[in-house]
Amino acid sequence: MTANRNLPFEPTSEALAGWLDSLSKLPHAQAAHQLNQVLKQLKDEKCQTGVLLALLTNLTPLTLHFSGSLSASASNEPSSSGTAYKLGKLSMQLPRQLGLLFCQLAESNTLEGTDLQTAIYYALQLIGICFRSYSLFYEAPSATLWKKSAALFKLASTNDCLNTSQATKLAEFKSQTTIETVVKRNLLFSVLMPNQFSREEINQFFLLANQHADLLEITSDRQAWNFGFYWDLNDELPPCPVRKTNKSLPEGYIAIDSQRISHDLQLGGIATKLPPSTQNKLALFLSGYHQVFGSIIPGLPSYSKLILGFGGITNYLQELNKLVKIQQLSSLSGEKSLKRDLSLVPLEHQRNVFEALDQPFSAKQQSVGKSVNVLKTPNKLYQIAESRGLDCSTGDLALLYKEQHPVSLAIIRQQNFNDLSNANHVLLEMVPGQCTIYSLAKNAIVPHAIIVGEDSEHPQVFLASGKYNVGGKIQLSIGHSLILTACLESNAYFARFKFSFDS
Repeated sequence: MTANRNLPFEPTSEALAGWLDSLSKLPHAQAAHQLNQVLKQLKDEKCQTGVLLALLTNLTPLTLHFSGSLSASASNEPSSSGTAYKLGKLSMQLPRQLGLLFCQLAESNTLEGTDLQTAIYYALQLIGICFRSYSLFYEAPSATLWKKSAALFKLASTNDCLNTSQATKLAEFKSQTTIETVVKRNLLFSVLMPNQFSREEINQFFLLANQHADLLEITSDRQAWNFGFYWDLNDELPPCPVRKTNKSLPEGYIAIDSQRISHDLQLGGIATKLPPSTQNKLALFLSGYHQVFGSIIPGLPSYSKLILGFGGITNYLQELNKLVKIQQLSSLSGEKSLKRDLSLVPLEHQRNVFEALDQPFSAKQQSVGKSVNVLKTPNKLYQIAESRGLDCSTGDLALLYKEQHPVSLAIIRQQNFNDLSNANHVLLEMVPGQCTIYSLAKNAIVPHAIIVGEDSEHPQVFLASGKYNVGGKIQLSIGHSLILTACLESNAYFARFKFSFDS
């Protein structure tokens, strides 16, 4: 056994106890920082795996304590202060560092039996705590933690210990008695999309997942098809809604069925401290929006066009922006309005954009968007687009446009095939606010950003899918920058943030 000279104690239980006692005499933040440094150093510590496992297990209670207390302290600070940022980062780093250490140990092929199960169990528990911390500070999901979660799940499955009872004295872990229930807790908390809610609601979401994740049903049976979400074990993305309806489960995927939880939330079988509107929204989401699909208001539909995907939407908005500027210049010079057969993309106040079939310069127009019927529902948050030939993916961005109406950005939340109309029904969650497009600096990988509600109290920016950090800057071509203040949503199609302009 070789001790790392940078470690402030010998890797024994007695030495660790003495060091932990010395931490109690330090200011809270300083003690947490020293613990974080030790966790980093333990990554390269050379000692027997059994000794290291015991060491990590003994460090877990203090890690959980510091992470929780730092998070509470950060929440009491002004969100824009440097102190809040530092405390929040440290509260996230502690369970992340320790969870990855347990993961490293589990994947080392040096443990077996109950020791291997303990390492997997603790790793997944700490990763779940980290997911909560990320949400409380509105960070984007961690690709590393989801990749490691998938690896641990497959390792537990291979060793046939997913449903083996795990003994623990930690109160934070006692709600989950098996590795599978920990996985279910982490999956349920993630699919609830907690970043879109307040910190108080995020804590309630985690409590809900902690206490009722056993109601979640998961399976790797490839014949499964009636499920609302899936987790791709071969990727590093969090679980997400099924992209296409009525498809069998691909190999390497885990099907996630949340119908039982939705049912209990709707009927009050699950008691929460969430506002009724939030609880109803969760129940609706977890059910696959069945009530919305079933409550379409009879009447004539609204004929519209739907553009799919971040790239298609930014292209359209760019062309529209160019034509608005041309129109403004034409008005200033006293010239007449633009001729409709010269428009690359229609302007709503100029003409009917759906009557372009007789135009000689209409090839580009016809390729922009798909024709859909927009159906009304009692729920003002959602609209349903009906089409027989629309091929889209749940979770993707969409843009609705029609004559004499401003464009409307939306997110595809669910799809449902309607047997009566023999058409696909696409449920759109509308993003309120006026859309504006900005060009990014020349070194940007994707050249544009979509801003919604620029003049509102809480403007949002939609960026191409990628890795972004809270506090990061997005340089605009006009010389200003967007400062990302909170991640609301991040998936394979886009990243959605609250932001502010730099001064």
